[in-house]
Amino acid sequence: MLETEYKSLLTRAEYEKIAEHFIWDCSFTQTNNYYGDADGILAKNRVMVRVREKDGKSVIQVKLRKNTGSPLQICEELEFPCPGAPDELADSERYTGIKTGALKKLGASVTLRRSKMWDDKTEICLDKTEYLGITDYEIEVEYTGSEMPAALRAELGTLGIKFKAASIGKYTRFLNALKKQS
Repeated sequence: MLETEYKSLLTRAEYEKIAEHFIWDCSFTQTNNYYGDADGILAKNRVMVRVREKDGKSVIQVKLRKNTGSPLQICEELEFPCPGAPDELADSERYTGIKTGALKKLGASVTLRRSKMWDDKTEICLDKTEYLGITDYEIEVEYTGSEMPAALRAELGTLGIKFKAASIGKYTRFLNALKKQS
């Protein structure tokens, strides 16, 4: 599946403003368990592997980043069933198509996500994520079609959200924090 979304990190005040502005369809907690290989081959190829735990179920998710340096993030996303979040994923080539050897669990983040279908093709997700002693806030707007709806862009603009900076995903933020702790 090809995923097209705009992302922007938020301040806590911006997060709270957006949280109060919309009526959310649902709210839930999910845990992302991040994996990496010893030689950093996946990272060099812009491939992210995680086991997402949500609602008592686990799934291996692989994201293949198609672009960089933009608030618009385009990824190919693959999913595979998984019985839990093991310390090691032995058959990495099966999931990524890249020979790396076993993937080791690097750590996890826990996200409180609020979600709203803005229209039948556009979903807004508001995230509060905690990892390695850090709390950050993010908005994601995922849509199908050629453009994010102009009316939604304008509505978010009234809240101070512009999607100008390059997108840094949760996995990269986690890895950056992990490197600082080493």
